[in-house]
Amino acid sequence: MAFYYSEPSRTFSEYLLIPNLTRKDCTPASVRLATPLLRFRAGEQSAIQLNIPFASAIMQAVSDHQMAIALARSGGIAFIYVSQPVEKQAEMVERVKKFKAGFV
Repeated sequence: MAFYYSEPSRTFSEYLLIPNLTRKDCTPASVRLATPLLRFRAGEQSAIQLNIPFASAIMQAVSDHQMAIALARSGGIAFIYVSQPVEKQAEMVERVKKFKAGFV
């Protein structure tokens, strides 16, 4: 079911997060969107991080080779679902790795 809102959308810079309590250094430029992809201990950093948090869901209806290619072109990552034979998983990974977006 879709919901339609008659109100205009807002951006981060249009309002304060907590009125009268947000500091001046709390601006969109100072926000860090890095997202860890692997487990890590407290005080350490994840070995793999995405600076743009785009990741596909690990679902058969969502993650396929086309979604993986589209996300990779945008700086994201796609996860291969495991509810398929290993051969199919390897074939999907091969399709993504062989994709050529063009030459510079």
